[in-house]
Amino acid sequence: MDKIGKIWFSIVFVLFIVFMWIMIQTFRPVRNVQPDDVMKIEGNVVDVKEGPGFDIVITLENDSHYYYINRGLMNGLTIEQVQSNILNKVVTLYPIKRWTIFTRDSNMGHISKIIINNKVIYNEINNDTHEKTIQ
Repeated sequence: MDKIGKIWFSIVFVLFIVFMWIMIQTFRPVRNVQPDDVMKIEGNVVDVKEGPGFDIVITLENDSHYYYINRGLMNGLTIEQVQSNILNKVVTLYPIKRWTIFTRDSNMGHISKIIINNKVIYNEINNDTHEKTIQ
């Protein structure tokens, strides 16, 4: 192999490693959420509906992010229950904070905790100051 071939192979190998790191970071599952893994977002809930994969999708006023409770319908929540608790009210959401190729602002949209009027509606964060609502 000549010098140009070795340089080309080295560049392709480095690009492959970078690509694989980005893919692993992007599609890594969300497990064992800690308090440092979330960000705080406040807003008025304008819509709550069922999403794909038994998710509960929450839309905030003047916010273009896609917020969802992952498998919320499988964890004992219902659309009607969540709607009656948070629809048209100001809530505090704690979505996962992780940079990926699709979430360059680090807001994944996967909700780990919901608080309304200092009352916890949903919490999946380990080692949190509030009790977990799912196991």
